[in-house]
Amino acid sequence: MKKSILLFAVALGMLTACDPIKDSKTLDIDSYTSNSLLDGAEFSQYADQACTTPAADGNWIKYNIPNASGIYIYYIKADGSEFKLTSGASGGVFNFVPSRGSDPNQTVYFKYINANGDEVVASHEFTVAVAAELKPEIRLIASNDYGKKTWKWDPSITGAVWGNMGYQPGDGASVGISGNGQWWGVTSTDEFNGQLQHTHNGMNNGDGDLDAYMVFTEDGLIKSYDASGNVIRSGSYEIKNYNPSGEWKVGDLVTDAILWPYEINSNGNIPGTYEICYLTSDKMTLVYPDGGSIGSWGEATFWHFCSDSDAKGMAYGYDNGKDWTWDYDGEHPVWGNMGYLPGDGASVGTAYNGMWWGCKTEEEFAGQLQHSNDGSLHGDEGPNAYFTLTPDGTITRHAGDGSVINSGSFEIDESVKSEWKVADLKTTAGTILWPYEINSGGNMPTWFEIVYLTGDKMCLVYPDGGSQGAWGEATFWHFKAKK
Repeated sequence: MKKSILLFAVALGMLTACDPIKDSKTLDIDSYTSNSLLDGAEFSQYADQACTTPAADGNWIKYNIPNASGIYIYYIKADGSEFKLTSGASGGVFNFVPSRGSDPNQTVYFKYINANGDEVVASHEFTVAVAAELKPEIRLIASNDYGKKTWKWDPSITGAVWGNMGYQPGDGASVGISGNGQWWGVTSTDEFNGQLQHTHNGMNNGDGDLDAYMVFTEDGLIKSYDASGNVIRSGSYEIKNYNPSGEWKVGDLVTDAILWPYEINSNGNIPGTYEICYLTSDKMTLVYPDGGSIGSWGEATFWHFCSDSDAKGMAYGYDNGKDWTWDYDGEHPVWGNMGYLPGDGASVGTAYNGMWWGCKTEEEFAGQLQHSNDGSLHGDEGPNAYFTLTPDGTITRHAGDGSVINSGSFEIDESVKSEWKVADLKTTAGTILWPYEINSGGNMPTWFEIVYLTGDKMCLVYPDGGSQGAWGEATFWHFKAKK
């Protein structure tokens, strides 16, 4: 195939990776060059999706390219990869928001194939707004601190990760938290292999595997991978109509590249737009009503995903931070001692693996003053006590009446992540609840191992004297997010 390219030679190596649009016009008039393809083209930029507020650096770009009946529009990222902005009609709107820290002056490429097979690429320069901070919904789906987030299948809700349900059985959170309204669902890779009639090609391409995963980036890219890390599909995504207070849904996810993207019982239909019924830093539930028809209790398809790749987002959330309180349940202890390294950290956080003894009630703390630094209670033993972690690195310890006991700074270090722990929490001494190492004469550690962390639960461990030796004594703390 011959190529005619304008301006940037770097585009040459990227051309074969695209899906350009073929034109059906006759050869005598369908013969453009890169110099003529954009003749008569019109571009206008807007600050909003509806294109009602013009802006010189707007991220919503309206275009009309009269010389093409169809066009493929993309840009080249800093790592040399190609990012599709849109394709199809010769006129429309695309959204272009470069990653934080990018140059606001960006080159956009327009690809077209003449009827004789010649591939033509032209380019146009735009000045666009570069976000100083991410939108709240992008922080959740792509991580504020890392700019990308890995999502996996989530069998922890009901065991089922994809299946059918009654549409709108209640509020969306109940679907994402407890699987409210579910009828049936896939619980294993083997069961996915028995549901190939729901795919578009009768095949499991690797995303029907409970170890498959997908990665969302802050600049709108999504890639789905099989369990071995091979790309299954890639594309762009967009979150529309975001409303975190929505009773049924918090927004709509527009993409065709999620894991197992098929509507159930639809002969392989890929909806392209999914209702986000639940979205936190570690949980996402999508729903699609039968045929796109929004009727109460008609059939719908659900997808349950989870993420453990954003420890900072789970620990302190965003905006005003997150409050953590004791995880009192009347049955299990919230502070005590254990054997160090009894297995993986998750088993300590969920099943209390390795535990020797601990306080199960507020009253029991009053009998443990020998472990404190001053032999006194400070009001941080009860179910209403909490400590707050904020995105700016501030930690504040509160008594049950909300008063501040003390405050300081903290840091989350994920470089130490292993099977045992998610990260280390480094703090000013004495700023978590009951901040004492057991049997240590009131020692207040300045670092803790976060062995288990979700958006709702946190388990900290400190080995005896800071020495990380297997089955030596250790202290544990069990917290939950304060609602």
